[in-house]
Amino acid sequence: MQLPHPPEHLCSGFLFFMSKKVLEVSETEFISLHLDTLIVRKHGARVTLPLKTLDTILITNPYCNISVPLLNKIVENNINLIVCNTKFQPTMQILPISSYYSNKNYLWQIRWTDEQKNQIWKQLVKLKIINYARLINHLNITTDDNIEKLTNYYTNVVDGDLNNCEGHAAKLSFKLLYGEDFSRSQKDDIINKYLNYGYIVLMTYVSRTLIKNGLDNRIGIFHKSFNNHFALSCDIMEPFRPIIDYLTFSYLIKNQNDDFKSYKKDLFISFENFIFPNGKNLNQVIDMLVKAIINNKINERDFNIDWS
Repeated sequence: MQLPHPPEHLCSGFLFFMSKKVLEVSETEFISLHLDTLIVRKHGARVTLPLKTLDTILITNPYCNISVPLLNKIVENNINLIVCNTKFQPTMQILPISSYYSNKNYLWQIRWTDEQKNQIWKQLVKLKIINYARLINHLNITTDDNIEKLTNYYTNVVDGDLNNCEGHAAKLSFKLLYGEDFSRSQKDDIINKYLNYGYIVLMTYVSRTLIKNGLDNRIGIFHKSFNNHFALSCDIMEPFRPIIDYLTFSYLIKNQNDDFKSYKKDLFISFENFIFPNGKNLNQVIDMLVKAIINNKINERDFNIDWS
């Protein structure tokens, strides 16, 4: 799927992407609220923007101040607020304490049995592997033998993925996409810079959906670290990771284009413009997967990616 490069409009130090749903605050030093409108102030100038037009606010200016009334309205409107550090890496997400749902889903979640978690994890791993296999086959960057290996990993996933098919498939997929010498442990690698940014942004979108559906991010299925407050997001984002890799591969490998600014735009646009075979966009499919897990009705075809 070819992602478009949108026109960009510069206004008082912020970027406003094509869909009018992603706002990057890059230079503005103060944003506040008036009624249901976001107010941007810079050098005495004032720009207004209705909150109902926004899906995500990305703050990349480390010196930007934001008012508490605006924060409350952002949460009320279910806007994804991401704050970056001085290296422009996402480090914070603002999430509501309560959701639109009662405690029903949370009470169901804390009663998960190991058997339930193992079954869910099996389905998530199978979705991840098949989406990577289809991506690599679509890119035509490997032999039939390697596609067969990935297919075998997919076929052999058991409850809880006790034979670690996910890990083996991920290692092979990274090698095929980025070369034999690539390693996810190389922190200064340009590919990892793109992947890390993309994965974190994907995680924030999944986190917002989980909270909206009344689930607790800290209670994971497979990811269970005491220091990971986004354990469930890390689990549920797995089938969608190939989308980040597709975008990264397109920029750095296929087109040899190290343009991080454009990459960020295409990344955020993908949540609205990346369409699945069922006609739903990525945002909608994330919500579908969360609801499918809650209802124990995961239909794999709903979450398979068509790369053509």
